[in-house]
Amino acid sequence: MDSVSHGSISVLIGLIFIQFYEGIQIWLLLIVMFVFGVLVDYDHVFFYKKKFPDIKTWNIPQLIKVYFKTLDERDEFIYHSWLQEPFGVLVVGGISFLIFGFTNSYFPLAILATSCYAGHYLVDLLSGKMKPFAPFNNKVIIDLKLLPANSFTAAGISLVAFLVGIMLYILL
Repeated sequence: MDSVSHGSISVLIGLIFIQFYEGIQIWLLLIVMFVFGVLVDYDHVFFYKKKFPDIKTWNIPQLIKVYFKTLDERDEFIYHSWLQEPFGVLVVGGISFLIFGFTNSYFPLAILATSCYAGHYLVDLLSGKMKPFAPFNNKVIIDLKLLPANSFTAAGISLVAFLVGIMLYILL
C-alpha cells in the first residue's frame, strides 16, 4: 500500500487515540504516528538499492521515482522485509513498549505506536502478498488483494479530511 494510505490510517488511529488519552503533546503524537505508521516503509529502500544500485538512499525524489516505477511489481511482496510481517509486528510492538514503557508518563504512546504499526501491517495484508511466517518460513504466502495497492485518490481525500480534523482539534 502507498504511503498516503498508511498516513491516513495512522491519522485515523491517532484521532481515535486522543479521545482516550488526553494530555500528550500533539507533536509527540504526530512523530509516533509518522514513524510507526509511515516511516517503517523505509525498509523498502534496501530492496530498491538491490534492484537499482545507482540510487542514493538519501535522495528522496529519486526514491519516489523508483517507487512509482515499481508500483505494478506485485510478485516481489512490494519489497517487504520480515519486519512487516506478523512476527515483525510483535517485535516492533515489544520494542515500542520497552521504549515508551520505561517512561511512565509516555506509556500510552506505546499503545499508539503498536496500533499504528499493526494498522500498517493490516493495510498491507489486505492489499497484497504477505509471508505470515517470515522470517522462519518464506514458503507460505497469503495473497488477499482486497484493497488496491495504490489508492492515492481515496487515501488522499481521507488524509486531507483527517488532517483537517487534527487542525480543528488543535485550534478548538
